[in-house]
Amino acid sequence: MDRRGQRCWVLTLQTREQHIRREKATSNICTNQGLFALRAAVYLAALGPTGLKETAELCVRQSSLPGRAAQERAGVTLKFARPFFKEFVLQVPGRADRLLERLLGVGYHAGLPLGRWYANMENCISIAVTEKRTRQELDGLVAAFKAVGNI
Repeated sequence: MDRRGQRCWVLTLQTREQHIRREKATSNICTNQGLFALRAAVYLAALGPTGLKETAELCVRQSSLPGRAAQERAGVTLKFARPFFKEFVLQVPGRADRLLERLLGVGYHAGLPLGRWYANMENCISIAVTEKRTRQELDGLVAAFKAVGNI
């Protein structure tokens, strides 16, 4: 849904011009998408099967750290009690957007307030953790969560 509640669609690794103008398309977006696809292929080839598995395991381990630690803060819980990979949703006391503003004030772009898209989730934050985050960054995020207090 878009911001006006209208149903919408996303073209992934395709351009709108491919469907509308086809042979008359003048955009270079196809080239850009080809470069992104090539970049992904090179990255996956460089990792290899073992590296891909290690990266996935690292993501699972690292994403569990802030999820568990943030729950130590009064009133913070995992919104969905099920396994997750890289991304999870925290339910916080009060408004999520205000909590995120305070976290940004101490240097952490900590997540995405879901209330913007889901009216019943104004107190929820979507957090993503990838293999690029270091343990120090994650520990800092957890400390920031504990430091900003309840909203």
